[in-house]
Amino acid sequence: MYLRVAVAVTFPLSILYFLFVATPDRGAVPFVFALFAMWLKWRTRHDSEESLRYAGWFVLTLMCLMLYGAYVSNEKLHQEVWMMIFPIAFAPIVAERERITWIAVGALSLFAVSMLRLEPLTLISAFVFLSAYLTLGLITMMLVRHNEQNIERLAHLTITDPLTKTYNRGYLKEVMASEINRCKRSGQALTVIMLDIDYFKMFNDTYGHLYGDSVLEQVAESLKKSAQRAGDYVFRYGGEEFCILASGLDREEAGQFTEKLRLSIYGLNIENRQSPHHRLTASAGFWCVAELSEITTSALLLNADNALYRAKEAGRDRVVDFDEIPPAEITRSTQLQSAPA
Repeated sequence: MYLRVAVAVTFPLSILYFLFVATPDRGAVPFVFALFAMWLKWRTRHDSEESLRYAGWFVLTLMCLMLYGAYVSNEKLHQEVWMMIFPIAFAPIVAERERITWIAVGALSLFAVSMLRLEPLTLISAFVFLSAYLTLGLITMMLVRHNEQNIERLAHLTITDPLTKTYNRGYLKEVMASEINRCKRSGQALTVIMLDIDYFKMFNDTYGHLYGDSVLEQVAESLKKSAQRAGDYVFRYGGEEFCILASGLDREEAGQFTEKLRLSIYGLNIENRQSPHHRLTASAGFWCVAELSEITTSALLLNADNALYRAKEAGRDRVVDFDEIPPAEITRSTQLQSAPA
């Protein structure tokens, strides 16, 4: 977007210089800059990692344009106009940690150019000029950072479940697709766990939905505390059901991890008079897949859900590994789940 803006501004500017200013070189400079911006736009047309690599080139060229304008400025081409170009244009492009560096380099370069002009500025004028430049730069950076924080906040809200503060179901398939590709490259196994709180509808009927919501928050917090590795993700799949992704575990480790999640809920020691266990428990099914070359997100979810269904059918408050289910029972449980309620 910024490259399009740069081209849209500098091309007409160069034409105006050629038409109305009797110094063709001053039209040639923005024209060359516009061509350079077009070339960068073409190189980064796929919005890949190359965009970040070429951002530094664009900012450096932008600073050179500002310095050139400050050097040739006169009564008709005020120096302040050129000064404003740089901080406003570069701040949204570079990383936050690099902005102060670019502002400082721009200030030093601007001071040097102001002193090298045919009509150099006085020290007082140069001080006022640089103070205005730094003020503009800092205000611009504050506004850009504020805008970035708002965008981050909105992005967080779109992927987070408002009650449990875990990731939501809409974000699940996006993360799964990313994790499948990452595990393919690294050769790691990927584990999908479906976990459901036992007898939770009866729990809500007995204790009320407000307390039920509070319990869901406690369960989610317990799951997040138990799944803190870099490759662990906790999602609220719907109602009282959660989905957990974990990478880098073998089948035995995946079973131990799933059991740890189940025990973390059991360890909350929340009363549930409607349960045969007289306390809040959970059932879980998991599938650990090492060969992901032909695996889809739907297959991962379906098979983990089949394992969860088997855990419920076997009496709840337990963990079932999908790979331990006989093929005939997998077919049957799939048919039962897909049947109308």
